[in-house]
Amino acid sequence: MVSKSQVKRFKPSKSNRYDDKIKRIKLKVRSEIDLFKWQRFNFHLNDYWIDPYLDSLARIDYRYVSKKEFVERFEAKNIPVVITHVTDEWKANKHWTNEYLLENYGSHLFKVGDDDKNNNVYMKMKHFLYYSHNEGLKDDSPLYIFDSGFYKSRNKSTSKKKQRSLLDDYKVPRYFNEDLFKLTGARRPPYRWLVIGGARSGTGIHKDPLGTSAWNSLIRGHKRWCLFPPATPKEVYDPPMKPYDHEGVSWFDQVYPKFKIKDKNDGRTLGEKLGMIEVLQKPGETIFVPGDWAHVVMNLDFTVAVTQNFCSSTNAEWVYLQTRHTRPKLGQKLFREIQKLGRDDPSTYGNTAALLESTQFIPQLPPSSSGSSSGSSSTSSSSSTSSNSSNNDSSVQKPGSSGKKPRKRKILVSSTDSETDLSDGTCMCKKCKIKRKYKKRKA
Repeated sequence: MVSKSQVKRFKPSKSNRYDDKIKRIKLKVRSEIDLFKWQRFNFHLNDYWIDPYLDSLARIDYRYVSKKEFVERFEAKNIPVVITHVTDEWKANKHWTNEYLLENYGSHLFKVGDDDKNNNVYMKMKHFLYYSHNEGLKDDSPLYIFDSGFYKSRNKSTSKKKQRSLLDDYKVPRYFNEDLFKLTGARRPPYRWLVIGGARSGTGIHKDPLGTSAWNSLIRGHKRWCLFPPATPKEVYDPPMKPYDHEGVSWFDQVYPKFKIKDKNDGRTLGEKLGMIEVLQKPGETIFVPGDWAHVVMNLDFTVAVTQNFCSSTNAEWVYLQTRHTRPKLGQKLFREIQKLGRDDPSTYGNTAALLESTQFIPQLPPSSSGSSSGSSSTSSSSSTSSNSSNNDSSVQKPGSSGKKPRKRKILVSSTDSETDLSDGTCMCKKCKIKRKYKKRKA
């Protein structure tokens, strides 16, 4: 008989238990990659830091530039910009440290990706921090928290008050406080994310969904960005990268160098000809990314940030046209609510309502059924394929020997909302996942 002391002696160490949990999560998030191939390209041996002189994006001071000036100079002209001093008074500066997150959210679950069935994969903060400062230091594209439900209660023992405090740790900048998508109510897609990850984690090249613009405020660490104007052909900025995956680090390693090759005739690089913008985002800086700008992001060290997508009066026309094309019902709801706002408050929203009314003469294209990279992708971030599922996604109660009728099939989907829509407009919320699986079964 084995004594208690012997059982205790053979009990796995804390690090071994953490390593086992991390392995299981890796297999769920990236089932196509063998556990031994997460470091196959040895990206951790390369230096991806950007030379400061390459960062030529304009910077404005949040303390002195009014919202009106920001809209006129940048949002209305669809021009990206870096904004300084937005986060000066945020509690996140004090709270979003490893020590604070470990102490207050160590057992709280955060999303780090999707499995093969498009179900969310979660990881406890204590496991994620352990991973990020150990095995994650050498992984080619490390696991990455990209969670739109970071304020939700996923642990029975965690109080709602504590979760709410993450939302209380930051404040939406006044430039972006107009939030027309909230008018759509329950149909509203995910729009805000807590973003945490180590060096080489990040998002692959993509455009944000439904034509929305975005802002990203960095609390800790440094991020490297490349942005491309709307007219840039997709095949130029997003070419096939096999055998490499669609991660940010793969793009910077394999695709970025071609944009630095100079033309022998005029001496300009391909990036300069296309209007490519490079940015080194520093702690405390907020970057504004206009709608329809393709962008790729890679963390250069351990970073903590918050980001939101938005629809304002300025970009409402473009967002509506994109939404009408890819999410017709959501587009109809947005249109109706803005028209109502125009009637109730004509001085503020009358012009926006009239602008959307005029778009009714623009022919509507049928919703796209093709898959592409998501608005906020990563292994890291969010899913990059459509929510197609096999028949194995459903569980069937087979008839027993007693001759009783089989139970009704149960649809299995993620227990919580998925984190983002796909760029073709496919809604990834729990309700829509169920509808698609029922349709597939009837087909």
